[in-house]
Amino acid sequence: KAVGGKVVISFDDAKLQEDNELRWTHNKQRVYLKKGSQIKLNKLNVSEDGSLILENVQKDKSGEYKGIIYDAEGKLRKETLCVLEPVPEPTVMVECVEKGVNLTCSPMSKTEVVSWMKNGIKTNATHAFLHVISSELKSGDNFSCTVSNQISKMSAKEVKPVCSDTDLSEKRFLFGLDLWWMLVILTGGGSFLLILFIICLVCVCLILNCNITILLSLQYF
Repeated sequence: KAVGGKVVISFDDAKLQEDNELRWTHNKQRVYLKKGSQIKLNKLNVSEDGSLILENVQKDKSGEYKGIIYDAEGKLRKETLCVLEPVPEPTVMVECVEKGVNLTCSPMSKTEVVSWMKNGIKTNATHAFLHVISSELKSGDNFSCTVSNQISKMSAKEVKPVCSDTDLSEKRFLFGLDLWWMLVILTGGGSFLLILFIICLVCVCLILNCNITILLSLQYF
């Protein structure tokens, strides 16, 4: 049951008679005792038919409840009550690591169950911590976790991990070639063009010098 709720534990078809003895215990501690028309102990609310009524239950009311009607048949009713807080809205914390990304669903307690969603599809992961390696992480992938207990369920907002390793794995290729190779090719091509330009410039200069020499010789004659 959720904190703040109402719980009624009854004997179903058993009927409490005026001369019966009624006992209720919580975790083996007596909380109610009635013998005939006399109430000897009354720590909790009990209706006329012998049902135990718990209003606005809190966590300290969790545990085992046992009721006994002592009559000719000795009616017995035993029930375990678990009172839980509704789960809070979780959040997904992202940590970029060398070979991928670490995702943590928080907060979590021992009474809660977690599940993970990747791109809207449920995964097999059932722990609060999730590690995703770089090769399985693509740009734009989103993750979310859902936390639940016996009475409630809440999902975290989606997150899109952005890590340098992921960016490099997605962006290091251009026209099907590794960017590093492209850089080497472009650098080598630029150097070749520069050398070719220098050679052409030297040739032009040599030709011009020759022409000047020929002109000077003709003027001399």
